[in-house]
Formats: sequence, C-alpha cells, structure tokens
Amino acid sequence: MKNDRKRTVKSADNLFGVLETVHELDGAGATTVADHLGIAKSTAHDHLSTLVEHEYLIKDGSTYRVGLKCLHFGVQAKNRIELADVARPSLEQMADETGEIAWLMVEEYGKGVYLEKAMGDRAVQPYGELGKRVPLQNIASGKAILAHLPDDRVREIAVTHPPTPRTEKTITDVDELLEELATVRERGYALNDGETFEGFRAVGSPIVSDGTVLGSIAVSGPENRFRGDRFTKEIPEIVTGAANAIELSLASR
Repeated sequence: MKNDRKRTVKSADNLFGVLETVHELDGAGATTVADHLGIAKSTAHDHLSTLVEHEYLIKDGSTYRVGLKCLHFGVQAKNRIELADVARPSLEQMADETGEIAWLMVEEYGKGVYLEKAMGDRAVQPYGELGKRVPLQNIASGKAILAHLPDDRVREIAVTHPPTPRTEKTITDVDELLEELATVRERGYALNDGETFEGFRAVGSPIVSDGTVLGSIAVSGPENRFRGDRFTKEIPEIVTGAANAIELSLASR
C-alpha cells in the first residue's frame, strides 16, 4: 500500500509538472517537456495525451498549449475572493489619478498573486500580469503584505521562495528584510525603489481587516515619473487612501 501510494503521488507530480511546464513555456512539444522535467519522452507524451483527453491542454500540430478549461478554474477561484470586487473602483481611481498602472495582490502559498489591475493613460507593465505568482520580498505590494505577517512566517517565506537578485538593490538577507518591514508597518506603505527592475518604482499599501492582512494594492511606473515628493508623499497618500477606502467598504458589508 505504501509503495503504491508513493507511485501514485509521483505520477501526480509528473502530471502537474507537465501542465506547469507547458504553461511556463507558453506551449511546448513532448521532447521539450521531457528535457525540461528530466523525464522520459514516452512519460511526457503519456501525460500530455492524458491532459489533452481531459481538455486541460490542446494540441496544435506537435505543440501542446494550455486549454481554456484552466480559465474556468481560475475565474472561479478569483470570483470566490470578495476583495477583488470591492477593490476594483479604488484601483480605477488610483490609475486615473496617477496615470499609472494599479494592482491588487493577494498572498497564496507564500507567493504574491496579481488578482486585479487598472491601467492609467501612461501605464507601463514590465513584469506583472493577472494570475502571475511572484516572490513577495522585492515588490512594494509584496512587502506591504509581509509587513503584517508574523516574523517566523516571513522567514519561512523568504527561505522557501527567495527572490532572484535582479538588481543590486534586491533584498536577499532576511534580517535586512525584517528591518524594512518594520519601517513599512510604521509608515503604512512600502516602496520598491528599483529592486525588481532598474529605473522602475512602486508604492504599495496593505489591506487589513480585523487585524488580518487580506492583500495589498500598489501603483508602479518609471523612475522618471516617481521622483521626489511624488514618490515619497503624493503617491503614498493616494495609495494609502485607496487602501483605507477598501477596508471601509469591506467593513460595511
């Protein structure tokens, strides 16, 4: 029984690994999937065929792609989160006021998930996309969430999902991160000053209800439009004000 269970779990790991690989590569053939996962081509082909049979993948010639059945699961998961509906008007207001892109993020399994966005008339989007899962430590919205989690949970997340050191400003030391999170809690918002991409900045604020952090919102844009008081005062006031409005809307429901 124990050996059978191990084989079943391993098979499931391979199946989900194949699905995730096709997603990450935005389409791939059996050989590419096998090489990416380090499994036999015949094993990859069997899993790919199974996923096609169950309509999670589609086959386009020799290339496999994620099917729209996966969209149904994602939409259902998003619709379950009340915060997404409540935050939408505030995101649009932030985007209109700043002209930049505004994001709503939540945490799941120690990673940040982009749940909603609104685009201003000058918005640029260099790395985020709806549904994308990213490390929390090097983005403003992620640090806004981490600042309201227990230190032991922050340490666990930092070890399990360390950020890629994209620039010299990326925080990779846990103690340094905890010091910054204390500052975030004190002032009420987090900053990303070129930690993800050089020349790109963001301001994020947590959304807290009954002492529990539900997610965060952020506005991001090029450094040349996030300077001086606009970066340290004007946009933080807009973002924290929007977060407060969302919290009040949640409380009134």
